Amino acid sequence: MTSRTSGSDLDPHPPAATRFAGSIEADLVSRGDPHQIMERLVRFAAENVDVDRCTLTSLDQDVLRVEASYERGGPPDFVGHEYPLSWLSRQPLLSQAVTTGAIVYGGSLGEGGNSSDPELAASLLPIHHTAIVPLSVGETVGAVLILSRRSERPFVPRELDGLQQVGLLAVLALRNARLVEQVRSAQRRGLDSLTQMSRHVASSLDRATFFDKMSETVAGLVTAERAGFWQLTGTELVPLHQQSAAGMEPPGQRPREVLDGAGDRDVARLLFSGEALRLSRADPEANIDPDSVLARLGARDVIAVPWRTAAVPLGILAACDSHSGFTDQDEWTMLLAARASALVRQGYAAEQRAQSLQAAEMDRLAAHAQRMAALERQKSEFLQLASHELRAPITLVSGYLSMLEEGTLGALPASAAKVVPLMTARMRHMSELVDRMLTTSRMEIRARGQNAKDVSIDALARAVAASARTTAGGRAPRTIRVETSGRIRVRADPEQVETILGNLVSNAVKYSPDGSEVTITVREEPGWVAVDVTDHGDGIAEEDLPKLFHPFGRLPSAIAAGIQGTGLGLHLSSGLAQAQGGDIDVISRPGDGSTFTLRLPRGRKRPAGRIDA
Repeated sequence: MTSRTSGSDLDPHPPAATRFAGSIEADLVSRGDPHQIMERLVRFAAENVDVDRCTLTSLDQDVLRVEASYERGGPPDFVGHEYPLSWLSRQPLLSQAVTTGAIVYGGSLGEGGNSSDPELAASLLPIHHTAIVPLSVGETVGAVLILSRRSERPFVPRELDGLQQVGLLAVLALRNARLVEQVRSAQRRGLDSLTQMSRHVASSLDRATFFDKMSETVAGLVTAERAGFWQLTGTELVPLHQQSAAGMEPPGQRPREVLDGAGDRDVARLLFSGEALRLSRADPEANIDPDSVLARLGARDVIAVPWRTAAVPLGILAACDSHSGFTDQDEWTMLLAARASALVRQGYAAEQRAQSLQAAEMDRLAAHAQRMAALERQKSEFLQLASHELRAPITLVSGYLSMLEEGTLGALPASAAKVVPLMTARMRHMSELVDRMLTTSRMEIRARGQNAKDVSIDALARAVAASARTTAGGRAPRTIRVETSGRIRVRADPEQVETILGNLVSNAVKYSPDGSEVTITVREEPGWVAVDVTDHGDGIAEEDLPKLFHPFGRLPSAIAAGIQGTGLGLHLSSGLAQAQGGDIDVISRPGDGSTFTLRLPRGRKRPAGRIDA
């Protein structure tokens, strides 16, 4: 394999290259896409030099990266591939071009099996002649243009005239794009870090924890070894972080990290004029004033910004010992962090004031809550006691009434026989009232989801509809119909759901005119299973809707119409629905009937279908 550098017979301004360079310069001025510029460059080089392959490869720190490629008769190969810079040691031609900055000529780069990439090696072996054009920015080669021919026609220097000129423009576009990407990357890191700050605000148990976390995050943002807040106390700045106890000076002296907010001009200007401060030890052997910020913080460089509210200086936020030198971006980031931290501190202060102002109110509310809880317990105990005490006499009286109806106690006079069925119905109503009182008293102490199972809501709706048809008596509508869009299941307590639906259907039957229809519709909503119970009764006035779910709440229209009820059914149903994570809603207008909707958290779904009852 032989190589030689370009000679002195090259014309530095060939017409085609000059025109192409002018075109790329126009793209750079208009901020054209650097990758498109590089793709145009390799195509221009391939077409003007008549090669089979042209590749632009950048040298980015320790990586060789294929940025653009042209392949005659096929799609570009290897764009985006990366190789370690150590790979140059296996490629004498490429290494010579990068080292000397001169154009190098030779044979195939794949000779001798020097490539660590088998796919790349296979593609290089058919190449007979290669020209490598280094593209330098200053004294550094930033990229190489590799041109290859499969034919036996070697390259001559004049063919490559002007390629370094236009290639340099492409490299500048690439470098500019990388700088932009670095800025964007820094911004993304900053946004990620600020997001982390917001998590600190949400998770901090106290103010000290927040400022420790914030200081740690700011240090990471500006790539500093440490950062912290200094709070203005009198005329001194005292650190909030845990390092404040370190590095104490002899008795009678201030701690090293305490800063003079009045005597130090730099610090005073920072505090009261709002100017950011940057200091650096340009010479490690320089004589540093022992009272300067650098000396007191024991740092080689410092960046500090004011930490203040809209009107009041709180202190400063400072970072020390940068890994790569502080930048304007770091200053902007710290100003943003300082402003956010000032708002948080104001929040802490407002919270403390609110806590002191609300202490007496909280005590009053706590006492009120205790009284209400006691009243609720007394109510539940009363309902349970009353229901238990009433159950025994009701059972006894109901038994004797049954015996009278059956004639076990002897024949009754005709007038008495007419009264017994009415007394039996009243006792049945009273038994229902006692049962609901007992269920209501137990509802508040029953564990949520204690008997939760995988339940077919369709089957429950059908069972409730069938039961309502057999027990409705003389006020039964012609039809109780169940509609559903599919076999829908929920995770719920089947007994409680059946009780809820039973109460809703019972109410619909009672408040519907004879011969009308009651519809039970089972459907799905996002996140929920809904069961609508719709009647065609007189409806409910808007002002009466809030009364529906109160215990013992009965509508004036129902009382006037003589419709029997306990006033506990909807209260009980609402409580049972809420105990399972659901609720009951109602839509009603006078004269248009009512629709009560039970909603429960949606469970698993089964294949679609329809159930009619």
